[in-house]
Amino acid sequence: MRIFSVSTIKKLSLGGLGGFLLVFSLSVNAQTQQQWKDSISVLSKKIEQNPKSLEYRMRKAECNIALEQWKYALDEYSNILDLYPTHIGALYFRAFVNNKLRRYSFARADYEQVLKYEPDHKNALTGLILNNIEEKRLPDAYDHANHLVELYKDDAASYATRAQVEEAMEKLSLAIDDISSAIDITAKNLTPNQHLSYADEYTQYVLQRIALYRKQMAQIKKTKSDDGILDKIEADEALLISRGIPSKAVKGKK
Repeated sequence: MRIFSVSTIKKLSLGGLGGFLLVFSLSVNAQTQQQWKDSISVLSKKIEQNPKSLEYRMRKAECNIALEQWKYALDEYSNILDLYPTHIGALYFRAFVNNKLRRYSFARADYEQVLKYEPDHKNALTGLILNNIEEKRLPDAYDHANHLVELYKDDAASYATRAQVEEAMEKLSLAIDDISSAIDITAKNLTPNQHLSYADEYTQYVLQRIALYRKQMAQIKKTKSDDGILDKIEADEALLISRGIPSKAVKGKK
């Protein structure tokens, strides 16, 4: 039965949400629902014996997240923060859980607390941006997104995040430019004939660009020209198909 240590969780919480979700996904897949429940049972008893144990509480909150027990995870991170008010990992993951519960103002407050202690915390900044999109605080989201790209100029996900803000603001040309930057950065890590899966970052970014092209076409549909956008869509679709993505998966994303 595998449970992350508190040091591992803290490292993942600071080192990258994408990395955390990848490792966490592997952990979730490696354990059954019953094993996670058994872990909670064991950890709950340990917490009763050691109520101030940061490690046991962080482990239990991880199990709650794995089972999508968002309310229990929220309570556990709140318990941790009562004991350790400046714990970055607990603040970050409580914000994550608050978002899952659609408690956006609470999530925003936690992200802002993380950034107070660590202004360059990439995941908290990204979380705050996406949170602001949900709350329709688009000017704030855009300011933070510009700051994110300034901090992480070589990071594809930062450009993709700003593209989401620009899409929400109907700045489609800018969104296409940013998602294209994300595609270019990601492409540097691909071999010429490498086949991709649907879940790969590169695939998702190209699909996002196709969706943006389609939105752009819809905006100019009243004119008699698509300004070559259809050709760009077909080129992106062909690109993904050439990389092993099934045609149905590509052309089905209308």
